[in-house]
Amino acid sequence: MARELTNQKQFDAFADEVARELGTRCRTAPLPEYAPGLARLIVDGDGRASPTTNSPAD
Repeated sequence: MARELTNQKQFDAFADEVARELGTRCRTAPLPEYAPGLARLIVDGDGRASPTTNSPAD
């Protein structure tokens, strides 16, 4: 069963775990301009970013 992420600290830990699984060159960064919910960027070694959010639209 999937656990529900209810705060930014939990969501940050989840994004960090995903980045580790993607590879050693991936990292996470804040996404402060995303106001509707929890968010974090996952950035690869070439600087390409993919926003990760808890928005139902994603």
